[in-house]
Amino acid sequence: MSPRGEHLHYVDLVRVLTVGLVIGLHVLALAPFAPGVPIGALIIVFHVSREVFFLLTAFVLTHSTARRPRWPEFWRRRYLFVVVPYLLWTVVYFLADGGPYSVVSFRTELLTGTARYHLYFLLVSMQIYLVWPVIRALIAATRRHHRALAAFAVAYQLVFSLAGQQQWTIGALSGWLRAPDAWLPSYLGYVLAGALAGAHREELVAWTRQHVRVVLGGCLAALALGAGVYLAQVYLGGQPPLVASTVFQPVVAVESFAVAWAFLALGLVWTERGTPWRGLVRATSDASFGVYLIHPLVLQYVLLGVTAAGFTARPVPDAVALPALVLVVVPFVYLVSGLVTAAARRTPASLALTGRARRRRKPARVPELALVQSGGTP
Repeated sequence: MSPRGEHLHYVDLVRVLTVGLVIGLHVLALAPFAPGVPIGALIIVFHVSREVFFLLTAFVLTHSTARRPRWPEFWRRRYLFVVVPYLLWTVVYFLADGGPYSVVSFRTELLTGTARYHLYFLLVSMQIYLVWPVIRALIAATRRHHRALAAFAVAYQLVFSLAGQQQWTIGALSGWLRAPDAWLPSYLGYVLAGALAGAHREELVAWTRQHVRVVLGGCLAALALGAGVYLAQVYLGGQPPLVASTVFQPVVAVESFAVAWAFLALGLVWTERGTPWRGLVRATSDASFGVYLIHPLVLQYVLLGVTAAGFTARPVPDAVALPALVLVVVPFVYLVSGLVTAAARRTPASLALTGRARRRRKPARVPELALVQSGGTP
């Protein structure tokens, strides 16, 4: 096991890429016009972003808690940096909807993470932190049976995704299957798989370095499978693009594991090439949680501006809409969200706004000669 303090540079790139998928998904799904088949095909790919984040969360937690921490301190710190932003942004998005406002609706949104479509992730994160000591104990207790546990994790996620897609009726569990977003058991397979990957990080990294082409090829095959299933559901099943590209379905689970592994491979290739643009990637990774929190508000006003400008008054063909959304709107929302996050990090409200401690300006470095001449000390 590598030292806990070691910074995993490839994780930075994985975060940056995954946040890009998140923004891409929301831009495409919330565009102010009915999506066509090509947009739906891209949505089913971008939907893997939430699953990759849960895999990554467990992977990083396993690394950071390699030396068993004091769990009360672990919970205190983790919840501080999640609960405070969750409360603030629930209020912000509740008010941003423009009313009507009521205590009942606010309480419901606060408890269910529905003030905005992305806040469920914070609720699930709180649940992961709560049971993390149990998950760590499970990984330790089953160390001779990790392959079986990994097989269970994948099988569990596939079966759950099928149950959610088909809306199975399973007694008291039926309500959970109809609204699975904000519950940890909906992503348990990903969390277990991420924890196992973290427990075998060195072996996983070594194997991936040697088989980058295999990993990337497998990812392309999984994405092709996803596209094929999506097209079958549209043309043979008669489903609308948004329904056919829903997140809870087995093929998305397959894509999610494949994309997460491919992102790891890309991160390792990036590190082997000397981590070009490392400063930018590190800064963007560090801002990722803030970007995640802020971007729906930025997107809301972008879409309002697009509508007010009359761009949606006439039907927009996918051949025009898709490049504009992916190549213009997504980078714009990412950039603005990143700049707002960077600015917020310099303020006393950094913790609440971005989920990160305030970043203070480093004092200018004075040349050593000047220090000697002025009698100063470093």
